[in-house]
Amino acid sequence: MKIARLACLAAALSFMLSGTAGSADPLSSAMNLYQQLGGAETVGKLASSLLGSAKKDSRLAGLLGKVDSATATPKLSDQLCAVLGGGCAAPFTQAQIASATQKVTPTQKTAVAETLKSSLKAVTSNPLVRDAINKALGPQLAGVLALLG
Repeated sequence: MKIARLACLAAALSFMLSGTAGSADPLSSAMNLYQQLGGAETVGKLASSLLGSAKKDSRLAGLLGKVDSATATPKLSDQLCAVLGGGCAAPFTQAQIASATQKVTPTQKTAVAETLKSSLKAVTSNPLVRDAINKALGPQLAGVLALLG
């Protein structure tokens, strides 16, 4: 059991340090992150959880105050799917996200990061998958949420 746990930890560290796709370890590519999370159904749950929690956070009221969840959730799901390598078309470009991220306050960025961590815990119990997805999504998520608002 300890050997398997050490192997998983080594694989995750290798993924985080190398960023190389196509190697044998299960967390080595974005496509595998999408699969490790559970595919379309779980990505949809993550998007819904993220948006629901973010809308309830008073620190994000200015960012998401008037967002229609029914319209925004599929867009967020597609963006997450694209980032994680699920093959979806991203509704927002990197340039749009970067521009929107510049308008997000540090307090809002902190709230988004906390919401992401909480939502990931709700959809996967695997800490290695959560950490890898957090690293993949974290830097751009505040901008994506700003674009939804």
